[in-house]
Amino acid sequence: MKRILLVDDHEMARKAMKLFLEHHGYACDEAEHGAAALVRLDQGPSVDLIVSDNFMPIMTGMDFLLHTKANPQFSSIPFILYSGNITDEMSQRANEAGALAVLSKPYNFLNFVTLVNKTLETP
Repeated sequence: MKRILLVDDHEMARKAMKLFLEHHGYACDEAEHGAAALVRLDQGPSVDLIVSDNFMPIMTGMDFLLHTKANPQFSSIPFILYSGNITDEMSQRANEAGALAVLSKPYNFLNFVTLVNKTLETP
């Protein structure tokens, strides 16, 4: 079963996304900000996809993306960043840093799961 790390400081948003993704056959782990997510990555088990909000306390999603992509152990994990306040500059910066996709909230759950399925499909 493919494992997804969900990172969002809003517990209800994480829980809703987790329920939706688990319904579609994925295992999900959670973290409330980027720093907690880095600890989670270090402790294992491995994850196949990271989905992170951007605006969070302690460590933003963008900072988490940059740390993840700078670490050879985690740099190949696909990363989806989302936010309610995406600017063109932020989107460009995230894509240049290695984000697979940058989504604006509110996003369509069916489009989101299609992206996840496509990203995690096995050859």
